[in-house]
Amino acid sequence: MAVIKSNICKMCGGLLDIDVDRQVYICPFCGVTFDYEYFRKDNVLELAKKSITRHEFGAARDAYEYMLKKDPHNFEALRGLILCKCKWTTMAPIQQNEEVHLHPDDPELIRALENCMPEHKEYFGTIKKTLEVLKDYRKSRAELANLENDRMAVQKKLRDLIRAQTVNNSQFSTAMSDAASFMVDNYKVATAIIEIGIVILVGLGYATIAHRQYWIPILLAGFILFFVSIYNIIKFVTNKSLEAAKVPVKAKLDELEKQVEAKNAECVELLRTYKTMSATVVTTYRMEEPPENKEPTGKPARPSRTSSDFPSSSKVI
Repeated sequence: MAVIKSNICKMCGGLLDIDVDRQVYICPFCGVTFDYEYFRKDNVLELAKKSITRHEFGAARDAYEYMLKKDPHNFEALRGLILCKCKWTTMAPIQQNEEVHLHPDDPELIRALENCMPEHKEYFGTIKKTLEVLKDYRKSRAELANLENDRMAVQKKLRDLIRAQTVNNSQFSTAMSDAASFMVDNYKVATAIIEIGIVILVGLGYATIAHRQYWIPILLAGFILFFVSIYNIIKFVTNKSLEAAKVPVKAKLDELEKQVEAKNAECVELLRTYKTMSATVVTTYRMEEPPENKEPTGKPARPSRTSSDFPSSSKVI
């Protein structure tokens, strides 16, 4: 038995239960039942609205489904099923994009688009388009997050190269390494220095032969000069290698910076569009809050026997 609460008992003022299966009102306070044309359109929709207000989405869904059996094109029922699916009391939460879990191809939305009256197709179509924009926005946000992760990885790689270059340049004989770099950049100067170096080496060789008694310190000085030269050549080559490695990394970083900027602008535009469209959904066919239910007054108010709303009543035994 599906029982839904709605309306006020005319006998005691209590809140009536509705037995959907038996199609009667039942008062849990005084035990009176009313044969009532509950399934009239206005009463069904009123009941559904009250159920939604009390967050009784299952009861509201039952009422809307029954309404659609009577009137398959009813706007309130079609929209109400969407509210029940989302567990919303109004359409206002659609403006909070993080709280929306409805998809543009949701069966309830497709059902509404297919069954609504022509004048309501634009409204449900706007909901669908709004959700499509939200889907695109979320996709762009995910792509932006991936781009930002890639940018962070490239920035780390560039920092590592700069750190390695700093360590390489801060080691022993930096001045000689800088001199070697200067020679490479200045071909004529480098040629002159090489010629001078050859002359010095020839002079050292002559001095070694001429002063044989000093051959050991001369040979030792030559070895030291040789190893220092090799060391600085290695430093110079390493520095140039690191500089060359930084070029594609910087280019990649510049490209990622442009992509991140463009994707961020795209997200901002999509979000702005979504906010505008969702506001249109909320303000079009704005829902009114149903009246609050009254508590039992304890003072019976007998219904008129001529009441067209309550054709007959009987005591439940």
